[in-house]
Amino acid sequence: MVFKLIFELSKSEIKYFFQKTLRLFLIIFSFDVIASSTLNIDFKESTVSSFSILKDSFGNGRLTGNELGKIPKANIDLIISPNGEVIPRKQGLIETDNKFWNILFEPGKWYLKDKRISIVLPFALIEKGQNCTHQGLLIIENDNAGYQIASETCIYFQFNSQGQVDITIKSIDLPNSDEILAKHTNYVANRMPTKSIADLALVNEQLRKNIFSQDNFINPGDMTSFGVILDNQHYTGPCLTRGAKFPDCNYIPLPAYSLTKSLVGGVALMRLERLHPGAKDIRISDLIPECSHWEGITLYHLLNNTTGRYGKVRSHYDEENHIGAFFNLSTSQERLKHVCNRYKQKSKPGSKWVYHTTEFWLLGQAIQRFWEEKVGTNREFYEDLIIPIWRELKLSPLIEKPHRLENIPLTGWGLMLRKDDIAKIGSDITSEKSILRKYLDEEMLNNAMQKNSSNRGSVAGAESLRYKNGFWAWNATGTLDCNEESWIPFMSGYGGIQVVLLPTNVVYYYFSDSGVFRFAEVVKNLNQHKSIC
Repeated sequence: MVFKLIFELSKSEIKYFFQKTLRLFLIIFSFDVIASSTLNIDFKESTVSSFSILKDSFGNGRLTGNELGKIPKANIDLIISPNGEVIPRKQGLIETDNKFWNILFEPGKWYLKDKRISIVLPFALIEKGQNCTHQGLLIIENDNAGYQIASETCIYFQFNSQGQVDITIKSIDLPNSDEILAKHTNYVANRMPTKSIADLALVNEQLRKNIFSQDNFINPGDMTSFGVILDNQHYTGPCLTRGAKFPDCNYIPLPAYSLTKSLVGGVALMRLERLHPGAKDIRISDLIPECSHWEGITLYHLLNNTTGRYGKVRSHYDEENHIGAFFNLSTSQERLKHVCNRYKQKSKPGSKWVYHTTEFWLLGQAIQRFWEEKVGTNREFYEDLIIPIWRELKLSPLIEKPHRLENIPLTGWGLMLRKDDIAKIGSDITSEKSILRKYLDEEMLNNAMQKNSSNRGSVAGAESLRYKNGFWAWNATGTLDCNEESWIPFMSGYGGIQVVLLPTNVVYYYFSDSGVFRFAEVVKNLNQHKSIC
């Protein structure tokens, strides 16, 4: 399979060959009557022709051979649009029966080459129960499908894979295909305007591309995506791979990892507090029977990692040394028993910060119990409390399908995003006309965004860091030579992911698997353009 697509045909040729070649896909329609057509593709067994592991920190590939380089079996519907787009009917995480991977498919393109149609479809393999994401491309030509995986956002497991998939293609009648296509068109029209990151130098010559790519600290090969939102313009970096280029960098699926703590845990409890004042102070023991011995610990303490139950206070010690036992448990009941009993009470709730992803998972369980008591057992808090906000922000379908265990979002990790989602959320939460402010508890959000100088949050591993309501904050006072304290809120994700929320309504983000967590140099440069102090 050749991963190089350069096609130049006239509009009339495209129209003719699209109509003619689709008959080979078992589709017969009039281009003048039907605006789009729909295919069903059944992905069966895949055969790996090339597989090489580049990094394997935990020995995932030691006993599996090339099995990890195969695509899971899946079945999808695609809407083939005359404008050159290929739209999956369902977008977002797809649970599979594969032992290792779930999968998602992103909008792609169709091209004409040698009077034949090729469909190029971005996809991603996502580790079961985790956020480790491997991005790839599928090329479908008639009844043949080849794939390549040559990029990832995963610090501990990286590989290249190329192969073929046995597929069955058939035409289907999808009555609402025009509606789906219109919805997608509307989504694209509402994306934040984008420019190349290099164009920032035209705004201010000091805002050079290498400042934001952080080439001095992050290997370009470890960077999945980075960008700056300035004056409602989204300046974006390239989406590099070790193989074929993606047809559209807007559709690189990005794992949120611990950004989920902010965007699910934080947003959910702030929303709940807005709807039901006092909800944040409900005791965990009143919602989770397995934690009945937890005295005085509330939802608010879980959100802030200040339960007082821990092993060691040393920064991230518990997380790095104990989280594996939790991940090895496969049911909610097993995990509840583990989380409620793993640590003893060592300090007063609210007095000491110790980072625990498990407490955010427990927060999701507790919020779900509370929500069921309020509205019924057939309802889910993420769908009811958070998705309506995302839709008002016109975010992507990816963010609507978080990883779940037994139908409850994992809450501490597991969201999938597109970069436009990050741009919109970051711009909104730092705006005075924020949509989020309509829905979230004002005091909790203001504290998280460091608007209350008397409540910065808990010291979080260093004197220059704070943690408040699911968001981090960094003291930039010395770095920027400010006359008064200047704390900058940010979100942080495992492996090298940062989303910096500047009070000037400027956002800087990067998704990498570099293990690098820094942005001081970037903030200093942005401060020269718009004063942050």
